[in-house]
Amino acid sequence: MLILTEAEFRESAESSLRLVFLNDDPFNQRFAPDVPARRIIYEYFYRIEPPLLDAVVAAASRVGDTGCYLSNLWRNKEQPEHPNHWYIHFSEISAYIAADGKVFNNALTSENVLYSPQGKWGVMMSHEHHGLLAGTHEFMEEICRLIPDLDRQVYGFLDYWKYWYSQGNSADVTWLPGLLTQIYGRETAKTMLREAGLKSIWRKYSSEVVFT
Repeated sequence: MLILTEAEFRESAESSLRLVFLNDDPFNQRFAPDVPARRIIYEYFYRIEPPLLDAVVAAASRVGDTGCYLSNLWRNKEQPEHPNHWYIHFSEISAYIAADGKVFNNALTSENVLYSPQGKWGVMMSHEHHGLLAGTHEFMEEICRLIPDLDRQVYGFLDYWKYWYSQGNSADVTWLPGLLTQIYGRETAKTMLREAGLKSIWRKYSSEVVFT
């Protein structure tokens, strides 16, 4: 593994990250326009594990990567000397699997992102146990081949938010239609929310957004 300073991250890694994710928000994400394949994955506790991790490594290797970057998205600005970015060669990926919170400066107990040095894919993890998986068609096709139920994981994610929304409508789900629309398209997002019993969220969203 190789630790990157903030300066090294900005110089050599950040541009790769922005070829996939335009910001560091797994809820109000703006995907890079040239990233064609996108999915929501669920349920993961701050990191992906086998078999999905094995599939990501296999798919990344197929598109030419021999390792990946890991960045902590909850960086402590008052402690800039603490590492927040790493390069992990795939031969050392077991360190990612086995790591406790201290190994990567608590990155694996907070929001974080794994991503391609070529900018061909990325996996961003949220504190609400979902992730955003995005990349080239070739990358995603390999993931789907190795994880046949990948496209079903979004429904567990929707059930999770349906539960919290049903608890007195206190959960903020205003971001949900927009994220689903970016990933699955308008009509599919609308159908997903209706089937999940969240139709009222779509109605509110569509009344506020002008579709072109």
